[in-house]
This record gives sequence, structure tokens and C-alpha cells, in this order.
Amino acid sequence: TLRRLIRHCMAFRDPHDGVAVWQLVTTLGAYFVLVGFLIWAAAAGHVLAVLLLSLPAGGLLVRIFTIQHDCGHGSFFSKRWANTALGLALSVLTLTPYDYWRRAHTLHHSGSGDLSRRGIGDID
Repeated sequence: TLRRLIRHCMAFRDPHDGVAVWQLVTTLGAYFVLVGFLIWAAAAGHVLAVLLLSLPAGGLLVRIFTIQHDCGHGSFFSKRWANTALGLALSVLTLTPYDYWRRAHTLHHSGSGDLSRRGIGDID
């Protein structure tokens, strides 16, 4: 029923720092291991290995951006300073300036759904 679904989803409403740290460690760990193998494979001239390893590395980079996005919303960690610090650090990997992106993304959310207010991040 709808009530059961709502009760189930309530467990995910608030950030849990331990879960957040675990997600961060596993994501960054896997990413850096893959990048290490990519560097080795590229140096050794293994083109097929580079192509194959690039796919999961790219997926993990999307996951890293998703974590940065959650930091921008203040929902990854329970403390604002931790979200800001992590968002800034991850922006080095995602090549997305965190402070600029966070402001632009906030503007995007303030006007989303209002087709007369097109802005940054919207499709014309």
C-alpha cells in the first residue's frame, strides 16, 4: 500500500554519515584502482584493455559526480561543512567547479517546471 511505501522511503530521508563514508570509500577506491590499471594498460600498449576498463571507470566517474550533486543539495552528509568540503574535493575529479555549479543548479531548481523561465541547465 501507499502507507507502507511511504514508511519504507522515510528511512532514506535523512543523511547517514556512516553509509555516506562507505559509499565514498568504495566508489573512490574502485575508481582509483581502475584508473591505475588504465594507466598501466595504456603504458603497456594494451588498447583493448584500455577500452574495456574505460567503461566502468566512466560509470564510476558518473557516480562521483552524483555524490558531488548530493553534496550540492546538502544531502550526502549531515553537516553542511562536510558536504561543501567533499563537493569541492570531488570537483577536481569531475572537472566541474563546485561553487559555480551549485549556484547554477539552485537556479535551475528554482525555475524547473516553469517553461517561461528558462535558465542554466534547461533545454531550450
